[in-house]
Amino acid sequence: MADDKIIGSLSGITASEWNNLVEAGNPFMRYEFLRALEDTACTGQQTGWIPCHAIARNATGMTGALAAYLRSDSYGEYIFDWAWANAYEQAGLAYYPKITVAAPFTPATGNRILRTAREGNSLNETGPKLITDLEDFAVKAGASGIHFLCLTREEQKFLSDVGYLPRITHQYHWLNRNFSNFDDYLDGLRAHRRKEIRRERRKVDELGLRIELLTGSQIREQHMRAMFAFYLQTYSRKWGSPYLNMACFLELWKTMADSIVLILASDGDEIVAGSIAFRAHDRLFGRYWGASAHYPYLHFELCFYRLIEYAITEKISLFEAGAQGEHKFQRGFTAMPVFSSHKLFHPQGAGAIAQFLSRERRATLRALRAYRKASPNKQEAAYIPELDDL
Repeated sequence: MADDKIIGSLSGITASEWNNLVEAGNPFMRYEFLRALEDTACTGQQTGWIPCHAIARNATGMTGALAAYLRSDSYGEYIFDWAWANAYEQAGLAYYPKITVAAPFTPATGNRILRTAREGNSLNETGPKLITDLEDFAVKAGASGIHFLCLTREEQKFLSDVGYLPRITHQYHWLNRNFSNFDDYLDGLRAHRRKEIRRERRKVDELGLRIELLTGSQIREQHMRAMFAFYLQTYSRKWGSPYLNMACFLELWKTMADSIVLILASDGDEIVAGSIAFRAHDRLFGRYWGASAHYPYLHFELCFYRLIEYAITEKISLFEAGAQGEHKFQRGFTAMPVFSSHKLFHPQGAGAIAQFLSRERRATLRALRAYRKASPNKQEAAYIPELDDL
């Protein structure tokens, strides 16, 4: 698979040359994250995520990259296209393999067309070559198409100009509106929501657990092992097979400890619940949580309220708590558009999906406007971008 355009592993690239392409606030495109998945066999030949990264170079080194994967299914993507795969199958067409440009298992927004920040290295300079090389590879691999997930609005506009179909879905994000403390955040909510959050936190206090936030050198191996056990328990109860393994958790701790935020709850000397988040620059991303038993409202405390307090203290502007979950909206998270772009190589298949996306786009925009009118945030419209240009 490897050549000077498409590589099947990051092993031949240094962390510094890859990370030179990644903007601040995008931890899941960093070399350490992608390499940890690769080195611990969470991605690779024996998984549904086979690396086929596109890279661009000049005389001075790497100027751009796409973290791309050859996929045999759609698990771990969170921009759902199962209905598209079913439609292809009913029409006698092969939907898999396909190419996905994304952070595996991670629905967090960030640049997907990675490029150096030097002046003049715009999407129009770096993007076309990367995309052409990936499309050539996709055709040779027999892929049905290419899918860019959780990319930026700027990137979606660029990809639309080169033949990709734009898609809008939504997530719930917490926006820091220059809050000075947690009570300041609560004061911005409508009275019934403010009262409910305070009641939930009182109930957690009554559990008598010790809750601590750990970052960087405060995190020990036993903390990550405990967090992995909670991660497994959550997957066994809700989603089936987990995507990550213990080796991956430990590798992320070794190589990205400065980006990890752990919230752990203990009963005496025993850690009984935890959540793990990743922080980069002024952005925070909640990822996994779990508990050894049922503790009322502890999920909200560890996954939302403690991380909101941390974000306020650290002056973090945006907290993404993962895909789905209307319970986030009820606690002051804002419904925000999430962008993806798709190219299907079969003309009839592309036409049918384009019609679906047009209908879905209108429905999504209606839903976003409705969420904003019903928001528990008293001054929602003053802090969020307009939807008219979407």
